[in-house]
Amino acid sequence: MSQNSDGFIDLRLNHRDGANQESFWPSFTDIMTVIVMIFMLAMVILLVRNMELVRQLRATMAAEREAMELARSTGEEKEDLALQLIAAENELSMLRVQQMRLNEQTRKQQQELGSRSEQVARLQAKNEALTLTRDQLTAEKLTLSQRLSRSESQLKSLQSDRQNLQMELTNTQQQLTSARQQSSRLEQDISDLQQLHESTQQQLADLNQRYRSQSEALQATQREERQSSRQLSELRGDFDSLQVEYNKLIRPARSPEGRYLVEVRYSKVDGEPVIEFATGEQPTFARISRKALNRRLQRLKQQKRNGLYVKVIFPEDSGLTYNEAWAFTSDMHSNYDYYSQEEQADIPADSTTPDTNQ
Repeated sequence: MSQNSDGFIDLRLNHRDGANQESFWPSFTDIMTVIVMIFMLAMVILLVRNMELVRQLRATMAAEREAMELARSTGEEKEDLALQLIAAENELSMLRVQQMRLNEQTRKQQQELGSRSEQVARLQAKNEALTLTRDQLTAEKLTLSQRLSRSESQLKSLQSDRQNLQMELTNTQQQLTSARQQSSRLEQDISDLQQLHESTQQQLADLNQRYRSQSEALQATQREERQSSRQLSELRGDFDSLQVEYNKLIRPARSPEGRYLVEVRYSKVDGEPVIEFATGEQPTFARISRKALNRRLQRLKQQKRNGLYVKVIFPEDSGLTYNEAWAFTSDMHSNYDYYSQEEQADIPADSTTPDTNQ
Protein backbone atom coordinates (compact mmCIF):
# COMPACT_ATOMS: atom_id res chain seq x y z
CA MET A 1 0.00 0.00 0.00
CA SER A 2 1.04 3.51 -0.67
CA GLN A 3 0.74 6.36 1.73
CA ASN A 4 0.00 9.95 0.77
CA SER A 5 1.84 12.99 2.00
CA ASP A 6 -0.75 13.62 4.76
CA GLY A 7 -0.28 10.21 6.36
CA PHE A 8 -3.51 8.57 5.08
CA ILE A 9 -3.46 5.26 3.20
CA ASP A 10 -4.80 5.34 -0.33
CA LEU A 11 -7.44 2.61 -0.60
CA ARG A 12 -8.37 3.18 -4.23
CA LEU A 13 -7.75 0.41 -6.72
CA ASN A 14 -5.69 1.25 -9.77
CA HIS A 15 -5.06 4.63 -8.36
CA ARG A 16 -2.73 6.96 -9.92
CA ASP A 17 -0.49 9.42 -8.35
CA GLY A 18 -0.54 13.07 -9.15
CA ALA A 19 -3.46 15.17 -10.32
CA ASN A 20 -5.96 12.32 -10.46
CA GLN A 21 -5.67 11.75 -6.73
CA GLU A 22 -6.41 15.40 -6.01
CA SER A 23 -9.65 15.52 -8.19
CA PHE A 24 -11.31 12.32 -6.75
CA TRP A 25 -12.51 13.53 -3.36
CA PRO A 26 -14.44 16.64 -4.47
CA SER A 27 -16.36 14.59 -7.00
CA PHE A 28 -17.07 11.89 -4.45
CA THR A 29 -18.23 14.52 -1.94
CA ASP A 30 -20.55 16.11 -4.48
CA ILE A 31 -22.05 12.73 -5.38
CA MET A 32 -22.56 11.79 -1.74
CA THR A 33 -24.07 15.21 -1.03
CA VAL A 34 -26.55 14.75 -3.88
CA ILE A 35 -27.39 11.23 -2.64
CA VAL A 36 -27.89 12.48 0.91
CA MET A 37 -30.08 15.36 -0.32
CA ILE A 38 -32.11 12.95 -2.47
CA PHE A 39 -32.48 10.60 0.51
CA MET A 40 -33.52 13.45 2.83
CA LEU A 41 -35.93 14.82 0.22
CA ALA A 42 -37.43 11.32 -0.19
CA MET A 43 -37.67 10.97 3.59
CA VAL A 44 -39.43 14.34 3.87
CA ILE A 45 -41.84 13.40 1.07
CA LEU A 46 -42.52 10.04 2.69
CA LEU A 47 -43.08 11.67 6.09
CA VAL A 48 -45.47 14.25 4.59
CA ARG A 49 -47.27 11.52 2.66
CA ASN A 50 -47.47 9.33 5.76
CA MET A 51 -48.89 12.22 7.82
CA GLU A 52 -51.45 12.85 5.07
CA LEU A 53 -52.39 9.15 5.04
CA VAL A 54 -52.69 9.10 8.85
CA ARG A 55 -54.93 12.17 8.73
CA GLN A 56 -57.10 10.59 6.01
CA LEU A 57 -57.24 7.32 7.99
CA ARG A 58 -58.36 9.15 11.12
CA ALA A 59 -60.96 11.08 9.13
CA THR A 60 -62.17 7.80 7.56
CA MET A 61 -62.44 6.09 10.97
CA ALA A 62 -64.33 9.10 12.41
CA ALA A 63 -66.67 9.04 9.41
CA GLU A 64 -67.22 5.30 9.90
CA ARG A 65 -68.04 5.84 13.58
CA GLU A 66 -70.47 8.63 12.68
CA ALA A 67 -72.05 6.42 10.01
CA MET A 68 -72.43 3.54 12.51
CA GLU A 69 -73.95 5.89 15.11
CA LEU A 70 -76.28 7.35 12.47
CA ALA A 71 -77.31 3.84 11.34
CA ARG A 72 -77.95 2.79 14.93
CA SER A 73 -80.06 5.88 15.70
CA THR A 74 -81.86 5.49 12.37
CA GLY A 75 -82.65 1.84 13.20
CA GLU A 76 -84.02 2.80 16.63
CA GLU A 77 -86.15 5.56 15.10
CA LYS A 78 -87.38 3.14 12.45
CA GLU A 79 -88.32 0.59 15.12
CA ASP A 80 -90.12 3.27 17.17
CA LEU A 81 -91.97 4.47 14.07
CA ALA A 82 -92.94 0.87 13.23
CA LEU A 83 -94.34 0.39 16.76
CA GLN A 84 -96.21 3.70 16.53
CA LEU A 85 -97.59 2.69 13.12
CA ILE A 86 -98.77 -0.66 14.47
CA ALA A 87 -100.40 1.05 17.47
CA ALA A 88 -102.04 3.63 15.19
CA GLU A 89 -103.37 0.93 12.85
CA ASN A 90 -104.70 -1.04 15.82
CA GLU A 91 -106.39 2.08 17.19
CA LEU A 92 -107.86 2.75 13.72
CA SER A 93 -109.22 -0.80 13.63
CA MET A 94 -110.78 -0.40 17.08
CA LEU A 95 -112.26 2.96 16.02
CA ARG A 96 -113.80 1.26 12.97
CA VAL A 97 -115.26 -1.39 15.24
CA GLN A 98 -116.63 1.35 17.51
CA GLN A 99 -118.04 3.14 14.47
CA MET A 100 -119.77 -0.06 13.39
CA ARG A 101 -121.11 -0.49 16.92
CA LEU A 102 -122.38 3.11 16.93
CA ASN A 103 -124.03 2.56 13.54
CA GLU A 104 -125.66 -0.61 14.88
CA GLN A 105 -126.84 1.23 18.00
CA THR A 106 -128.15 4.08 15.83
CA ARG A 107 -130.18 1.60 13.75
CA LYS A 108 -131.52 -0.03 16.91
CA GLN A 109 -132.42 3.34 18.40
CA GLN A 110 -134.16 4.31 15.16
CA GLN A 111 -136.09 1.03 15.27
CA GLU A 112 -136.97 1.65 18.94
CA LEU A 113 -137.98 5.20 18.08
CA GLY A 114 -140.21 3.87 15.29
CA SER A 115 -141.80 1.35 17.67
CA ARG A 116 -142.24 4.09 20.29
CA SER A 117 -143.81 6.33 17.66
CA GLU A 118 -146.20 3.52 16.74
CA GLN A 119 -147.01 3.03 20.45
CA VAL A 120 -147.61 6.78 20.83
CA ALA A 121 -149.83 6.72 17.73
CA ARG A 122 -151.79 3.77 19.15
CA LEU A 123 -152.11 5.52 22.51
CA GLN A 124 -153.26 8.69 20.76
CA ALA A 125 -155.80 6.64 18.82
CA LYS A 126 -156.96 5.05 22.08
CA ASN A 127 -157.13 8.49 23.65
CA GLU A 128 -159.20 9.78 20.75
CA ALA A 129 -161.42 6.71 21.02
CA LEU A 130 -161.77 7.32 24.77
CA THR A 131 -162.55 10.96 24.04
CA LEU A 132 -165.23 9.91 21.57
CA THR A 133 -166.55 7.40 24.11
CA ARG A 134 -166.58 10.11 26.77
CA ASP A 135 -168.47 12.42 24.42
CA GLN A 136 -170.91 9.63 23.66
CA LEU A 137 -171.29 8.92 27.37
CA THR A 138 -171.85 12.62 27.98
CA ALA A 139 -174.49 12.69 25.24
CA GLU A 140 -176.10 9.56 26.68
CA LYS A 141 -175.96 11.10 30.13
CA LEU A 142 -177.68 14.20 28.82
CA THR A 143 -180.26 12.05 27.05
CA LEU A 144 -180.85 10.02 30.20
CA SER A 145 -181.08 13.22 32.24
CA GLN A 146 -183.64 14.57 29.80
CA ARG A 147 -185.54 11.30 29.94
CA LEU A 148 -185.32 11.35 33.72
CA SER A 149 -186.64 14.93 33.84
CA ARG A 150 -189.46 13.97 31.52
CA SER A 151 -190.16 10.94 33.67
CA GLU A 152 -190.23 13.11 36.77
CA SER A 153 -192.56 15.59 35.07
CA GLN A 154 -194.75 12.69 33.98
CA LEU A 155 -194.64 11.34 37.53
CA LYS A 156 -195.72 14.70 38.86
CA SER A 157 -198.48 14.96 36.29
CA LEU A 158 -199.59 11.42 37.14
CA GLN A 159 -199.61 12.22 40.81
CA SER A 160 -201.69 15.29 40.04
CA ASP A 161 -204.04 13.18 37.99
CA ARG A 162 -204.26 10.71 40.85
CA GLN A 163 -205.23 13.47 43.22
CA ASN A 164 -207.82 14.71 40.78
CA LEU A 165 -209.14 11.21 40.40
CA GLN A 166 -209.34 10.77 44.13
CA MET A 167 -211.27 14.06 44.36
CA GLU A 168 -213.53 12.85 41.59
CA LEU A 169 -213.86 9.50 43.40
CA THR A 170 -215.23 11.25 46.46
CA ASN A 171 -217.69 13.18 44.30
CA THR A 172 -218.94 10.32 42.21
CA GLN A 173 -219.28 6.73 43.31
CA GLN A 174 -220.29 5.60 39.90
CA GLN A 175 -216.82 6.03 38.42
CA LEU A 176 -215.17 4.14 41.29
CA THR A 177 -214.41 0.94 39.32
CA SER A 178 -212.95 2.70 36.33
CA ALA A 179 -211.02 5.05 38.54
CA ARG A 180 -209.51 2.12 40.49
CA GLN A 181 -208.46 0.43 37.23
CA GLN A 182 -206.92 3.65 35.95
CA SER A 183 -205.18 4.13 39.28
CA SER A 184 -203.67 0.62 39.14
CA ARG A 185 -202.42 1.26 35.63
CA LEU A 186 -200.92 4.55 36.71
CA GLU A 187 -199.18 2.90 39.67
CA GLN A 188 -197.74 0.28 37.33
CA ASP A 189 -196.48 3.02 35.03
CA ILE A 190 -194.96 4.78 37.99
CA SER A 191 -193.15 1.64 39.11
CA ASP A 192 -191.96 1.06 35.53
CA LEU A 193 -190.71 4.61 35.33
CA GLN A 194 -188.94 4.24 38.68
CA GLN A 195 -187.30 1.04 37.54
CA LEU A 196 -186.28 2.75 34.30
CA HIS A 197 -184.91 5.64 36.30
CA GLU A 198 -182.90 3.29 38.54
CA SER A 199 -181.52 1.34 35.55
CA THR A 200 -180.62 4.60 33.83
CA GLN A 201 -178.80 5.77 36.97
CA GLN A 202 -176.95 2.42 37.15
CA GLN A 203 -175.92 2.63 33.47
CA LEU A 204 -174.70 6.18 34.00
CA ALA A 205 -172.64 5.09 37.05
CA ASP A 206 -171.16 2.15 35.08
CA LEU A 207 -170.25 4.44 32.21
CA ASN A 208 -168.59 6.90 34.57
CA GLN A 209 -166.66 4.05 36.24
CA ARG A 210 -165.49 2.72 32.84
CA TYR A 211 -164.38 6.20 31.80
CA ARG A 212 -162.41 6.72 35.02
CA SER A 213 -160.74 3.27 34.83
CA GLN A 214 -159.75 3.76 31.18
CA SER A 215 -158.38 7.26 31.93
CA GLU A 216 -156.37 5.89 34.87
CA ALA A 217 -155.05 3.03 32.71
CA LEU A 218 -153.99 5.49 30.00
CA GLN A 219 -152.21 7.72 32.51
CA ALA A 220 -150.48 4.71 34.12
CA THR A 221 -149.33 3.50 30.70
CA GLN A 222 -147.91 6.92 29.87
CA ARG A 223 -146.12 7.12 33.23
CA GLU A 224 -144.65 3.63 32.80
CA GLU A 225 -143.45 4.51 29.29
CA ARG A 226 -141.71 7.68 30.50
CA GLN A 227 -140.17 5.86 33.47
CA SER A 228 -138.97 2.97 31.27
CA SER A 229 -137.37 5.38 28.79
CA ARG A 230 -135.66 7.30 31.58
CA GLN A 231 -134.40 4.11 33.28
CA LEU A 232 -133.14 2.72 29.96
CA SER A 233 -131.21 5.93 29.23
CA GLU A 234 -129.74 6.00 32.74
CA LEU A 235 -128.71 2.34 32.57
CA ARG A 236 -127.09 2.80 29.17
CA GLY A 237 -125.16 5.84 30.37
CA ASP A 238 -124.04 4.04 33.55
CA PHE A 239 -122.97 0.96 31.59
CA ASP A 240 -120.99 2.96 29.02
CA SER A 241 -119.23 5.04 31.68
CA LEU A 242 -118.44 1.97 33.81
CA GLN A 243 -117.15 0.09 30.77
CA VAL A 244 -114.85 2.97 29.82
CA GLU A 245 -113.55 3.35 33.40
CA TYR A 246 -113.03 -0.39 33.69
CA ASN A 247 -111.07 -0.56 30.46
CA LYS A 248 -108.91 2.39 31.53
CA LEU A 249 -108.16 1.35 35.11
CA ILE A 250 -108.24 -2.42 35.45
CA ARG A 251 -105.35 -3.39 33.14
CA PRO A 252 -102.51 -1.84 31.12
CA ALA A 253 -103.09 -1.16 27.45
CA ARG A 254 -102.24 -3.70 24.78
CA SER A 255 -98.90 -3.14 23.07
CA PRO A 256 -97.07 -5.04 20.32
CA GLU A 257 -93.71 -4.34 21.95
CA GLY A 258 -91.92 -7.59 22.75
CA ARG A 259 -94.70 -9.69 21.14
CA TYR A 260 -94.89 -11.61 17.88
CA LEU A 261 -97.05 -9.52 15.53
CA VAL A 262 -99.80 -11.33 13.61
CA GLU A 263 -102.13 -9.37 11.29
CA VAL A 264 -105.51 -10.75 10.22
CA ARG A 265 -107.64 -8.83 7.71
CA TYR A 266 -111.33 -9.83 7.64
CA SER A 267 -114.09 -8.75 5.24
CA LYS A 268 -116.98 -10.06 3.15
CA VAL A 269 -117.20 -10.13 -0.63
CA ASP A 270 -120.60 -11.02 -2.14
CA GLY A 271 -121.65 -12.42 1.23
CA GLU A 272 -118.64 -14.77 1.49
CA PRO A 273 -116.02 -14.24 4.24
CA VAL A 274 -112.51 -13.32 3.08
CA ILE A 275 -109.60 -13.81 5.52
CA GLU A 276 -106.05 -12.60 4.83
CA PHE A 277 -103.04 -13.42 7.02
CA ALA A 278 -99.62 -11.79 7.51
CA THR A 279 -96.82 -11.84 10.11
CA GLY A 280 -93.72 -9.83 10.91
CA GLU A 281 -91.62 -12.40 9.03
CA GLN A 282 -94.04 -12.51 6.07
CA PRO A 283 -95.49 -8.98 5.79
CA THR A 284 -97.40 -9.70 2.56
CA PHE A 285 -101.05 -10.60 3.13
CA ALA A 286 -102.05 -14.05 1.88
CA ARG A 287 -105.59 -15.41 1.65
CA ILE A 288 -106.36 -18.26 4.03
CA SER A 289 -109.36 -20.29 5.24
CA ARG A 290 -110.73 -20.10 8.76
CA LYS A 291 -109.58 -23.63 9.71
CA ALA A 292 -106.09 -23.05 8.32
CA LEU A 293 -105.94 -19.72 10.17
CA ASN A 294 -106.82 -21.42 13.48
CA ARG A 295 -104.17 -24.11 12.92
CA ARG A 296 -101.54 -21.51 12.02
CA LEU A 297 -102.31 -19.32 15.03
CA GLN A 298 -102.35 -22.33 17.38
CA ARG A 299 -98.92 -23.40 16.13
CA LEU A 300 -97.49 -19.88 16.48
CA LYS A 301 -99.01 -19.59 19.95
CA GLN A 302 -97.15 -22.72 21.03
CA GLN A 303 -93.88 -21.62 19.42
CA LYS A 304 -93.70 -17.99 20.60
CA ARG A 305 -93.12 -17.85 24.34
CA ASN A 306 -93.63 -14.10 24.60
CA GLY A 307 -97.15 -14.49 23.15
CA LEU A 308 -98.90 -13.26 20.03
CA TYR A 309 -100.14 -9.74 19.34
CA VAL A 310 -103.16 -10.43 17.10
CA LYS A 311 -104.04 -7.33 15.10
CA VAL A 312 -107.49 -7.60 13.47
CA ILE A 313 -108.05 -5.24 10.52
CA PHE A 314 -111.45 -4.40 8.99
CA PRO A 315 -111.37 -2.50 5.67
CA GLU A 316 -113.64 0.50 5.29
CA ASP A 317 -116.00 -1.37 2.92
CA SER A 318 -115.81 -4.66 4.80
CA GLY A 319 -119.49 -5.54 4.38
CA LEU A 320 -119.66 -6.73 8.02
CA THR A 321 -122.16 -5.95 10.73
CA TYR A 322 -121.09 -4.91 14.19
CA ASN A 323 -122.02 -8.32 15.67
CA GLU A 324 -119.97 -10.20 13.05
CA ALA A 325 -116.92 -7.96 13.50
CA TRP A 326 -117.11 -8.13 17.28
CA ALA A 327 -117.55 -11.93 17.29
CA PHE A 328 -114.53 -12.44 15.00
CA THR A 329 -112.36 -10.02 17.05
CA SER A 330 -113.40 -11.64 20.34
CA ASP A 331 -112.65 -15.12 18.96
CA MET A 332 -109.17 -14.11 17.73
CA HIS A 333 -108.23 -12.26 20.91
CA SER A 334 -109.66 -14.73 23.44
CA ASN A 335 -108.04 -17.77 21.81
CA TYR A 336 -104.67 -16.46 20.59
CA ASP A 337 -103.84 -12.88 21.76
CA TYR A 338 -101.42 -12.57 24.69
CA TYR A 339 -103.57 -9.92 26.38
CA SER A 340 -106.64 -12.17 26.63
CA GLN A 341 -104.48 -15.15 27.62
CA GLU A 342 -103.03 -13.19 30.55
CA GLU A 343 -106.54 -12.05 31.50
CA GLN A 344 -107.78 -15.65 31.49
CA ALA A 345 -104.77 -16.69 33.60
CA ASP A 346 -105.72 -14.07 36.22
CA ILE A 347 -109.32 -15.39 36.51
CA PRO A 348 -109.87 -17.82 39.46
CA ALA A 349 -110.36 -21.48 38.59
CA ASP A 350 -113.91 -21.67 39.93
CA SER A 351 -115.19 -18.76 37.80
CA THR A 352 -117.04 -19.44 34.58
CA THR A 353 -116.26 -17.56 31.35
CA PRO A 354 -118.29 -17.57 28.13
CA ASP A 355 -117.01 -19.62 25.20
CA THR A 356 -116.62 -17.40 22.14
CA ASN A 357 -116.34 -20.40 19.82
CA GLN A 358 -119.87 -21.48 20.42
